[in-house]
Amino acid sequence: MDLKLMIFDMDGLVFDSEKVYFQSNSRAAKQLGMDFSLAYYRQYIGAGNGLMLRRMSRDYGSRSLIEKFIDLSHQYVKEEVVAHGLPLKKGFAELSQFLRQHQIKQVLASSNDREAIDFFLDHSNMHGVFDQITSGDDVVNAKPAPDIFEKAWQQAGAPAKKAALVLEDSVNGILAANQAEIPGIMIPDLIEPTPQIAAKATAVLPNLAAVRDFIQK
Repeated sequence: MDLKLMIFDMDGLVFDSEKVYFQSNSRAAKQLGMDFSLAYYRQYIGAGNGLMLRRMSRDYGSRSLIEKFIDLSHQYVKEEVVAHGLPLKKGFAELSQFLRQHQIKQVLASSNDREAIDFFLDHSNMHGVFDQITSGDDVVNAKPAPDIFEKAWQQAGAPAKKAALVLEDSVNGILAANQAEIPGIMIPDLIEPTPQIAAKATAVLPNLAAVRDFIQK
């Protein structure tokens, strides 16, 4: 595979963060007297805060409640990261080193806002790992819209799309990559792909270590 560009999602793909998010969301929901389940949370994996705010405000009937919920959740996430750090997903360090050795540009494209991205990178000694960062602040429409991957691809010099690869753990992310017409590999975290979603992915792999083997074929 003549690869020039690797686009990484962040949460649940680079960092083992989705469990931290769910626990923080659950804690905030309990404090505010809201019903909140893992099944409900799953639909927002890979989506941005704006989409979460709009849809949850509709579902719970109160924008102010959801604004409090999101603020509390962010507070609890930061407390957890400061106290215990945020582990990398299996195989990331080795894959990143391989890409660097082969002069393949590696960029981060996350629906999270830039402040949160920098916070995670700072507390994981990860600044300088990525050649470029594209955040949810840089686009209007969140995943599953293709905007963030199209923006990241353009900022990276717009190589041939067949020479680029998106790595994602979420259904929303694979749909976004598919709409951007950039090949995407799904590495499931909290959500296993349906046959329909798997068909939209270039491959479904168990972890990032397997990605290195895939691109060496």
